[in-house]
Amino acid sequence: MAPDRRTVLQLTGGAVAGILAGCAGGGGGTSVEATTDVAMVNSQFDPRNVHVGAGATVTWTNEDGDAHTVTSASDNWEVDVEVPGGETATHTFDSDGVYDVYCRFHGSSDLSGMSMKVGVGEATIEQPLGSGGGDVGGGY
Repeated sequence: MAPDRRTVLQLTGGAVAGILAGCAGGGGGTSVEATTDVAMVNSQFDPRNVHVGAGATVTWTNEDGDAHTVTSASDNWEVDVEVPGGETATHTFDSDGVYDVYCRFHGSSDLSGMSMKVGVGEATIEQPLGSGGGDVGGGY
């Protein structure tokens, strides 16, 4: 007996969702997390790649004893906020795009060291940063 139309649509939708979820990861063991919470821990952002909807607020929480910063490394925004140990900083991303972030104390604007990327809305992080902190970003 052939499956009814509803079953075919459910199966097709699940397969498409699975394919899209696999593509969203960026490959190579790096993933783009759908979260608004970022830890600053062991002189690194965790996760290093996040994707949020336009209008979302990202919260960075410094779990280290040393101060860190949330500093813009791309031309599409201007932020430079020092975050003492145990404190938080927030930023609301209103426009689609990829926003590069680094810590002035432990990273560089070339996205080496303590750095991360925030994808907003319809924007895609073409080259997600790896988990090690030594990657150099760009190319989006």
